[in-house]
Amino acid sequence: MIHKKMSHRNGSEGTLAYIYRGDGHEHDVKECVHHIHTQGMAPNPIKRDKKGRVKDIDIKPIAAEFDFLADKNKRSDNRFSHYIISLPEGEKLSSKEWKKVAKKYMKRMGYGLDTKWTAALHDEKKNQHIHILACRVQNNPQAVERGLARDAKGKGNKPQPYPLVEDSNDHSKGMEVMRELEKELGLSVTPSPDMTWGSDLTREEFEGTINKFERTGESQAPWKSRIIARLSKAVEKSNGKTFTEFLDNVRAVGVEPLVNFNDRGFPTGISFAMQGRSAAGSKLKSTRLTFSALTGVKYDRESNSMQPTNRISEGIRYEQKRDVSACISTSPSPRSEANGAAIEGPRPQTNNRSHEEKREASPQVSCGSSKSKGKINKTLGAPMTQNFAISSKSGIDELLDLQNLYADLEMNKAHAQKMARLFWGQRFDV
Repeated sequence: MIHKKMSHRNGSEGTLAYIYRGDGHEHDVKECVHHIHTQGMAPNPIKRDKKGRVKDIDIKPIAAEFDFLADKNKRSDNRFSHYIISLPEGEKLSSKEWKKVAKKYMKRMGYGLDTKWTAALHDEKKNQHIHILACRVQNNPQAVERGLARDAKGKGNKPQPYPLVEDSNDHSKGMEVMRELEKELGLSVTPSPDMTWGSDLTREEFEGTINKFERTGESQAPWKSRIIARLSKAVEKSNGKTFTEFLDNVRAVGVEPLVNFNDRGFPTGISFAMQGRSAAGSKLKSTRLTFSALTGVKYDRESNSMQPTNRISEGIRYEQKRDVSACISTSPSPRSEANGAAIEGPRPQTNNRSHEEKREASPQVSCGSSKSKGKINKTLGAPMTQNFAISSKSGIDELLDLQNLYADLEMNKAHAQKMARLFWGQRFDV
């Protein structure tokens, strides 16, 4: 059993139409949709004839009730959450069992009796699953009364009325309740993400749903889930290969790798960037996407070398002399400035090159004439800023926002000099 959390929404009607009527869905859901439970006053939106066939689906009463509560909180645009709970192929639950699943899941997620949510079953032959739409706004007007008391010189803090259900830890809470429900209902146990990439990221039955969300804009998987899904493919393809090949495989899936160095020129960590955002591998999946988890080696200061961690890794082979140049080309920021920091490994020969030749080989950004406006060459040594966005197809090949280009170049000047010294030597100037 797996669970997935889709992106937040500000209103309910679009998602209700998707999960009950199938609007924007890749196939017709009327033949397989069933109402499981609604925590609220609205009736079952599905109307059936005497033979059980769907004759009408009216989502307006639920939408009106949910949006009325949501409008009590004007402080956020993330007032609705959309969850999916799915069974492995071949396993089935009854509507009564699914109701138990939904109620226990939502209670563990923090949705008490002062919240509203609804669940619909999609009883597909190969992939039985439920959709849950939840209003995160808690029906708690008492906060207003306490606030009025404080305004009248009462004691205590002034809480915000109608707060949102906290959902920052939804993933771990959901994984925990999934394991409990599997045991209670006699279902097969799905491996936890610390042992695998998480079947919720790779299951074939979910790919169509996620792709449809991205195409229609109805909803979208969180950025973290999307980048992990891409990285999982790059890692699996790189097993037994060199770290240089791994970096190429990461770029091939639309993600830009960023290797971090210490003051002695050895890699100490890795980050990944996609679509204008970046995160350290330890933040994405600490058990599989850190430098040591990928390669099985880490820097040892006493021996001033990379040493085995003696832990399970992804089988990607790192050698300092062979792979350091490829790591430098990812243009990370060194952790500290060091005079004469040496990099163990091959260096470009600079003795027979003039200063002008060195300058020509250095990172160059071309603003060009009006004919080249809107284009930028690849930049070695320039860190990501908010004005640089990474193309999902080709990595850091595309500059989408030129409004503050000159400001970006000014900010990156010192960094480019630092990277040039690290790559070419202390006296090299940019």
